[in-house]
Amino acid sequence: MTNSLITLAKSNLTRANSNEVDVATDKPLVEKKINYQLLYKQVESAIEEILLEYPNDPVVEKLKVKVINNLKPLISQIIGE
Repeated sequence: MTNSLITLAKSNLTRANSNEVDVATDKPLVEKKINYQLLYKQVESAIEEILLEYPNDPVVEKLKVKVINNLKPLISQIIGE
């Protein structure tokens, strides 16, 4: 999900490496840079709010299981199992 969100943000908010020709406007051309750290923190905050607001929701439970399963290999390496 994170990669698709970043891809969507890149394609919609920036035009770097684009072959499209923009229509001429009176506005000056401004290069936009995305602050990925801020974007990540906003997404993280929204997810945290949902987890706290709906702790017993089936989707939240599924997310918890997925996060734990994704972290198991990393935790095993850290603790040396």
